Amino acid sequence: MEAKELLTKIRQVFAEFNAPVPAPAAPVTMSDYELKIGGMVSIDKMEVGGVVMIDGNPAIPGELELADGTYLVIGDNGVITEIKPPQAMPEAPAAPAAPSMDMGKFEAFESLTNEKFASYEAKFAAYENRFASYEEKLNQSKQMIEQLLQFGKIMVEKPISAPDAAVKTSNAFKAEKEDRNFDILFS
Repeated sequence: MEAKELLTKIRQVFAEFNAPVPAPAAPVTMSDYELKIGGMVSIDKMEVGGVVMIDGNPAIPGELELADGTYLVIGDNGVITEIKPPQAMPEAPAAPAAPSMDMGKFEAFESLTNEKFASYEAKFAAYENRFASYEEKLNQSKQMIEQLLQFGKIMVEKPISAPDAAVKTSNAFKAEKEDRNFDILFS
């Protein structure tokens, strides 16, 4: 190394030591707030210009409602552009007075419902009887089919007489060629 280069490097090192050191930025304290729909957001200051963060990322533009009813209008990069205070809850109307019961109407209603239930019970009993008769017919049909299957099995296993040799039995199906080309179907 030449002397000039060495002097230049020494000057650079001293310049770096003498350069003003930027003061570290004050840590930003974030406060956590609960959303009305559930979840948490972090806000550095609760005023216009504050930044809203969700899971360490700036919130997307739109509106957020906090659990206390405060609406935050969010701009780009999670910056608060407007704060709407919670709206006063309207008072719930007084509970209406209990209606007076007219026992005559209640008794008429009760008698009508009892009549309806009685008619439904009668219809239900009729359906149960019909269902029972269907089950009986089904069981009879099953027994008949089982007997026919046994008869067919006996006829095949033990025919009454030997087959007649004079009667020619043949297959009525035409023999198919094995070398058919089906390529036209799959192209």
